[in-house]
Amino acid sequence: MSKEFSGVWATFEYLDDTCNSIKELRKEGYRQLTTHTPCPRHEIDHALGNPQSSIPWFTLFGMFCGSTLAVVIMVFMTLDWVLPVSGKPVISVPSMGPIFFELSVICAIWITLFGTVGLILKDTFGTPRPTSKRYKGYDRFMRDRFGVVVPCSEHDYEKVEAIMNRYQAEEVHREA
Repeated sequence: MSKEFSGVWATFEYLDDTCNSIKELRKEGYRQLTTHTPCPRHEIDHALGNPQSSIPWFTLFGMFCGSTLAVVIMVFMTLDWVLPVSGKPVISVPSMGPIFFELSVICAIWITLFGTVGLILKDTFGTPRPTSKRYKGYDRFMRDRFGVVVPCSEHDYEKVEAIMNRYQAEEVHREA
């Protein structure tokens, strides 16, 4: 990881307790929270207050790149190999339709894929996470427990622990 972790992580049995602790932590000013769940839950997304994803912008950018590339390729190829047929225009817009569409879709897919991978890598390597053996070996997040990881300084440990214990955290661990 790029940053050393200093903070608190806790496990919860119930989704409501997890969401309530996340909401209170966010009210106290903790924004860089990491959560663990056995399955995706939209309630946690709402509690985290996640902003709208930027993935659709990658798709839109890819579509514009693909359509521009299609027009440029077809116009230059048509002007390079001019095949005049009676009085028809050399550059024919209706014949560009299928290629325009297909290249727009292909570029949108690839740029969306690369954008998604880039955002995942940015989040993975930009967010500090606990490095202890206890955290790395804790597999109940994949089975039946919810987890919240809060990066904070040493003087905030007590306040974060108090919030998590107020919402029935089963285990609370400090890491420095």
